[in-house]
Amino acid sequence: MSRSTTWRTGPTSSCATRRGDLLVIYHCHGGAHASVVCAAVHLGLLPADRVPTADELWAVRWFGREEPADHGRIRCMGVDSRGTKVCVLGRRNVFRVLRRAVEVVAREMGVWAPGEVLFVDTLPCANWYMRVGALLSRAAGLRRLGRPLVVHGTRKAYPELVALVRRTLAGMEGRPEGG
Repeated sequence: MSRSTTWRTGPTSSCATRRGDLLVIYHCHGGAHASVVCAAVHLGLLPADRVPTADELWAVRWFGREEPADHGRIRCMGVDSRGTKVCVLGRRNVFRVLRRAVEVVAREMGVWAPGEVLFVDTLPCANWYMRVGALLSRAAGLRRLGRPLVVHGTRKAYPELVALVRRTLAGMEGRPEGG
């Protein structure tokens, strides 16, 4: 499995969010696999019409690279063709609490209003290959065993991940450009 040091990312020149901008946050337990793949498909970094190769998956920035210290951090992967910021979040098992905290702080700061942030849960698309592979890689430190399982599981779940992105994009129809 070759590792590229040049990761594929979307245009990230302006991931700062202004009031009125739409922010899409794909989230899952660890923020390293399902959420990253969905964000990459959303941004056109991975194909929507076929299952990517292992090398294509590893070429995506942050695929399999989140550390536990990154959990709870919203990371911008890029800006889509409509001007929507596309981000990922590893939220462990505390999404409801984390979402409420993000909403309250952002609202108090005047940088967010309801409807400007779209949270998309990618965890239902994660199969047991992905979950066990991630557990082996991170918790047990058995990356040589865990990473191939994660890639196999991701490729197997890929049609579901693409379908989730398509539903997300369809739900964004009718919103003005950039929000």
